Amino acid sequence: MELKSLLSLVLGGAVVFFLAAVLLFQWLSRKNTGAGSIREYEELRLPGKATRKHALHSLLQRIYAACEPVPLLRAYLTTIRKRLTALQPYDEWKLRLETIKIALAAWGILLAAAIPLILFVRDPMTLLMIATGIWALHGMIADVFVHRLENRLLRQLRHFMADVRHHYHRHGMVEEAIYDAAEASPYEMTLHGQEVYAVLTASHPEQKLEQYYEVAPNRFLKGLAGISHLVKEYGDKTLQNGSLYLKALGKLTTELNLDILRREKLSYLLQGLTVIALIPILFTKPIESWARNYFPAMDDFYAGKLGWITKMVILLIIFGSYVLLRKMRELDGEHKPRRRKPWEQRAYDLPWVRRVIDRISPEPGTREAARCAMLLKETNSPFRLEWFFVRRAAISALAFLLVLGLFVTLHAVTKHQLLYAPVKPETMFGRLSPEEEAKARQTAALDRRIMADVKGVKTKLSEAIFDELRKDPQLAQEEAQLRAAAQRILNKMEAVDGEYLKWWEVMLALMTGWGGYFAPVGILLFQRQMRQMEMKHEVDQFHSVIAMLSEMDRMSVEHLLEWMVRFSVIFKEPIQHCLLHYEHGAEQALEELKEAAPFLPFVRTVEKLQLAVEKIPIRQAFDDLESEQAFAQEQRKQDYERLIETKAGWGKMIGFAPMMSLIFGYLVFPLVYVSLGQMSVYYEQIQKIQ
Repeated sequence: MELKSLLSLVLGGAVVFFLAAVLLFQWLSRKNTGAGSIREYEELRLPGKATRKHALHSLLQRIYAACEPVPLLRAYLTTIRKRLTALQPYDEWKLRLETIKIALAAWGILLAAAIPLILFVRDPMTLLMIATGIWALHGMIADVFVHRLENRLLRQLRHFMADVRHHYHRHGMVEEAIYDAAEASPYEMTLHGQEVYAVLTASHPEQKLEQYYEVAPNRFLKGLAGISHLVKEYGDKTLQNGSLYLKALGKLTTELNLDILRREKLSYLLQGLTVIALIPILFTKPIESWARNYFPAMDDFYAGKLGWITKMVILLIIFGSYVLLRKMRELDGEHKPRRRKPWEQRAYDLPWVRRVIDRISPEPGTREAARCAMLLKETNSPFRLEWFFVRRAAISALAFLLVLGLFVTLHAVTKHQLLYAPVKPETMFGRLSPEEEAKARQTAALDRRIMADVKGVKTKLSEAIFDELRKDPQLAQEEAQLRAAAQRILNKMEAVDGEYLKWWEVMLALMTGWGGYFAPVGILLFQRQMRQMEMKHEVDQFHSVIAMLSEMDRMSVEHLLEWMVRFSVIFKEPIQHCLLHYEHGAEQALEELKEAAPFLPFVRTVEKLQLAVEKIPIRQAFDDLESEQAFAQEQRKQDYERLIETKAGWGKMIGFAPMMSLIFGYLVFPLVYVSLGQMSVYYEQIQKIQ
């Protein structure tokens, strides 16, 4: 197959695959937007009239049962199950169905893309890059399906709250309104509605409510369950503008609508960036083939050390961009459930690892330890300080070994290039003809044979090379060619002898290991920077929560702090620490809260809570929330627009970095580098002519 046809096939396949993936995601989203009621799913589980949908679901259940005994497949399905369990209180039948649907869809798309690429690509380095891209693309596809379910639940919750408001007007009873709204809701929302109803009708509702707080997938469901429980226990209250419960539902719905709009706009602005970051993996080989075909001098660059290093740097940029984009998506609401015992903890339990980590980690109480611990808290990391240093040490050792192995591999590649590359004439800058290329390969074979024959010679190496060359009848007759061949072989032997692991390469590997040691800290700093953009948004949500609860007669500052914990992500750790010390002194605990989270709008909120502890009621401390409500809403809209634009700018910069590095690092830079080398050779030839 010609090169042009191969390039067209690869590029066309990549475009077709991308468009097919986009259409499939849109089709799945439309198909699953209006999920059926719980009765439809119950009917599918009961024996009866066989339908296509019934047969399909039965087949998926059998596939899941066949995959479960295989250890590797069971571990993979368990990972998806954990993410779905954190999102929905599915029963076992529905949980298995959703898990196997996500697994089959993800791997079906990946296999459809990978098999044609593997059939046409034979380069090991390109196959490694494609395998890395497939692994990354799998994580992206799984995220798409999970985000789709999460967004669908939020949209269902919005309609559920509207139904609760409607039925509360009819009955005037919270539990009846929740029950009637759950009966008419789609399957996923019905499950959560039944959970909230079970909380309201339980014999010990406080204990049941705390259990639901542990499994609720978002803060809005926690808020709905909590406010419904308070109204059920202590009764509703009529305010100037209507019912207290309905007013709280309205504020909760407003926050939910803002979150849905924010997610949709961010998803629209950031959509496809992960794919754009991974696309350069498919284009490295076509660009290299095109450059080698039209610029023959590029062969030496791509086959040499600099070409390999450039390819590895591009792969590192692609991987780094993918990780940062995933971190940005995680900040947007998704928190994957971690295993009970992460590998960092298991490694730290080993005695020799514990001794090493205790030596390299800072002593407790030092400034470095306090700074790292604060960074972990500010990014809401589940790691202990010791586990974090295990990860840092592991990444450092891995980076050192990879770079050291890269240098060893580059030396081996360079030796192979010196021994087997065709010998081109010094004045030849284009592509060799078939006859010239065959002659160049014969010359390279002659050089290898002579180098092998004189390999053990220590003294008078030049004379030994001359003696071997004189055995060739063609070279023996031409003294000039004999001397040129001897000099060429001598230069090759010196170059081959110089291809060994040098001390500065070991130092460079050590420096890379040192950089890998600080890479996790850099990722946490990036997360903290992204989270700082969300601080004002979270404080505004605190104000909405306080406005919902401040009119209740039995509300206290401690209860407000408990509600703030349920709605918080960024300020979760400081508020929890404040609650732990609240009984020993409210003023001191709130003062420590201001010091732990010195964000000015949050500090002003805490100062109002300090006033509400003993001096004035809560509704008086926050009376400005109602008077400035219109201004606050307009300000929040502007803050939302600014936040979305900033995050979209960061995402586009990170997403397009691999493409820019591919164009300038793998095409423009090699062309300039080779052109300058050819110009220097031209200049030397002109000097010789003069």
